Amino acid sequence: MPRSLTLRWLLAAATVLAAGCSRAAPLDQPMPPEQFQACVQSLASQTNTAQRPLRSEDFLRYASTAQYDDRVRQSMLVQVTEPTFWWDDLAATTDDQRVEEGRAVLAREREALQRIEAQFGVPKEIIVALYGIETNYGPALGRIPILDATISLACLRPCPDPAKTCSSRERAYAAVRLLRDNKVKPETYRGSWAGAFGRTQFVPDTFEQIAVDGDGDGVADIVGSERDAWASTANHLVKRGGWITTAPVYVEVVVPPAERAQFATGGNATRQRDRAQKASAWAAAGWQAVDAAGKPVPLQVNGDPELFPFLPVGLPGPAFLVSRNFLSIFRYNNSEKYVMEVAVLANKLAGGPGIVTPWPTDDPGLSRAQVRELQSWLVQQGYGKVTADGVMGRNTRDAIEAERAKKGLPPGRRVGQRTMRLLMQS
Repeated sequence: MPRSLTLRWLLAAATVLAAGCSRAAPLDQPMPPEQFQACVQSLASQTNTAQRPLRSEDFLRYASTAQYDDRVRQSMLVQVTEPTFWWDDLAATTDDQRVEEGRAVLAREREALQRIEAQFGVPKEIIVALYGIETNYGPALGRIPILDATISLACLRPCPDPAKTCSSRERAYAAVRLLRDNKVKPETYRGSWAGAFGRTQFVPDTFEQIAVDGDGDGVADIVGSERDAWASTANHLVKRGGWITTAPVYVEVVVPPAERAQFATGGNATRQRDRAQKASAWAAAGWQAVDAAGKPVPLQVNGDPELFPFLPVGLPGPAFLVSRNFLSIFRYNNSEKYVMEVAVLANKLAGGPGIVTPWPTDDPGLSRAQVRELQSWLVQQGYGKVTADGVMGRNTRDAIEAERAKKGLPPGRRVGQRTMRLLMQS
């Protein structure tokens, strides 16, 4: 069939099938091929809702070659079934290895990073920390074709109202527009299951709005150019989040005795944005900062920015006063853990101590080096699916669960520093 006739036929089919992609697909099994193809036709019929111009013919020219990728569905399930603790996540993401590698980036690209910092007002340590958390300073860009990821996601989580735009569908449309407009190279257009790509992981619609040229070649290339990725990241924090140049993301604090009861939340996070006030006002109310040795010191913050309380797990546990810059990073990735991973890593890159107050646990989290040590031991025990990569994935957790049962430990899929010793002892 000639290409022009094929496109006309697909568009006609799309009109008929539009109603077939208006409800979320079940995640308990892969999407059948015929359902995925029907969804592609449905998406083509709805391009009039796109936030930027996109013809149905253009969408189908690229989307008709897309393949359903079940890694998207599986990753959506993992998000729900494998909860983690704060002390595990931060121990791995801000470990000594990542700090050392981040400082090497800062030294190697000092002039470029200082220029970007001066242009956007975002500290170079924040930019490099975000780079480290997102892609481990470059090598972990992701392997899923972005077109497959975004269209699979749009089909698994379609817009509730086909007549109105929503993030999943707009992401798929933007993924096509970037190809249509030659903004990306098809051979390197790969990334995460959620459709994020590049060195600091932008989704396609964010790339369209935020990406900038940081190396002076006239092209915004967040895959091939570190400087483009860094400048685009800084631009995001400023434009989307309203970054305050002089404010810290957080200050670790001691809560006054009279207020401690309200923060004893049984392990639940508390973020009191409605209590924002100047740092000087918090100091006057008896709040103190925590120094590198864990001792209370007077609360003094340059510029006297507005701050509000954030306690990741309540008391007892670390307590912080955070600024609008906390929310700026939150706009980059909608996760409080992510914000603190970036902020704590940046603090360490700048020579700070990270979080000083102990977490309320007798089994602290593992660094990636310790996870690799555990995984190597698990391989020796016969768990062939485990890879010593430092990532606490499903196969590693399956093996941990089995070994805990063998050793008579309480059921679970987690290991910390204490339980790792118990697990590995003869």
